[in-house]
Amino acid sequence: MIPPPADETGLINTFYLIETGGGSIAETVPAYSAQIFLMVRGQVTFTYADGSTAQSSTVTINAPQLRSADSVLEGPVLQVGASLTHIAWQKLANLPADEVHDQLIPASSILTPEQIASLEAATIACREGRIAPEELCRHLSAVIASGRFAPRADHVAVVESVLRWLASGFDPVLADLHAEVGISPRQLQRICRRFFGAAPAQVLKRFRAHRAAMVLSQPGISAKLFDELMATYFDQAHLIRDMRRYTGRTPSQLRRQTLGNGMLDPAAHGDAGAVLHSGED
Repeated sequence: MIPPPADETGLINTFYLIETGGGSIAETVPAYSAQIFLMVRGQVTFTYADGSTAQSSTVTINAPQLRSADSVLEGPVLQVGASLTHIAWQKLANLPADEVHDQLIPASSILTPEQIASLEAATIACREGRIAPEELCRHLSAVIASGRFAPRADHVAVVESVLRWLASGFDPVLADLHAEVGISPRQLQRICRRFFGAAPAQVLKRFRAHRAAMVLSQPGISAKLFDELMATYFDQAHLIRDMRRYTGRTPSQLRRQTLGNGMLDPAAHGDAGAVLHSGED
């Protein structure tokens, strides 16, 4: 993971670099915010929860994922990407997350021809060894920051309230969110669906599954934090069911070190991982 500059944290959760040797590697991609990534080498094939499949391009845009997806990396792979915040995705694409999700979107439907040409040229320069892979992050930043849509200020305020609520604890009370936003439940659900793809209760369920996977996959998490998070599940079956739906893994699978475990780094999930940062030893 490569952290974004401080002035870009409102747009980008994290940058990431994936590099493999030759051959095929099967990995699971957690339910995730929208991604833009550049394929310097190799190819990735996604299989989404509905059974549809899609293959990466040089400039690839993955819409927000509401469920985990399977992927196969055909190596050698060198992939550099950015995880967008919920607000950044609306600024760039203006597509409701509850309507457009779990699919690759042609770059030409979101970006201008000039932006695509710039990213493709930078990718070729990296492939030829003229720039380092990390330098591609700067090119991705420029495109993400140039979003031409302006979400309504009151909608942005609600999204920020939802993120604070999600980050306030492992099992925040929905009534606290309603009290803070000061709008009707129907309005809150509508805004949440557009930016997060689901109503607040379902968004919390997804974030909680991510946090459980982060706890089980990352070293350095205290026993107290582990017990506090696990207390939010009724039983082991409940935990396994939600983790499989949103992360594509079971607790036992998370104990094996795989390429996909890096996708569960708290830094990659913005506010989903905030509580874990505060509780690390």
